[in-house]
Amino acid sequence: MSTSAKLRVLIAEDEVLVSMFLSDLVEDAGFEVVGVARTASEAVEMAQQHRPDIALMDANLKGGSTGVSAAETLVRGQDISIIFISGDSGLVHDPAVAALKPVAVVEKPCMPDELTAVLHRAARLRNAA
Repeated sequence: MSTSAKLRVLIAEDEVLVSMFLSDLVEDAGFEVVGVARTASEAVEMAQQHRPDIALMDANLKGGSTGVSAAETLVRGQDISIIFISGDSGLVHDPAVAALKPVAVVEKPCMPDELTAVLHRAARLRNAA
């Protein structure tokens, strides 16, 4: 069993097919998916309930607040590693994103191997801390 098998991942993604893909990818990489949130408020609520180690956050969630604002709430209240995934190529230069010190900002569409590598990097960083 790898060290990542013990780590719990919250997925915040409002597109159903993308969230299904991400869930499968996270589980195939040896992580546990604790929930899939469709909105920023759902992501915050699920994080408080399930206490994930890693949050895989779409930066542009529907329903009001963004994934970035949800991530700001998550890092204030818990020790969660953030990985942003977004179709917004400028996200990596956003000062609000940089302030959160995410493990990575992955641009959609991304290759499964790229995202798996980022998840394992997050696991190594958490285990080294």
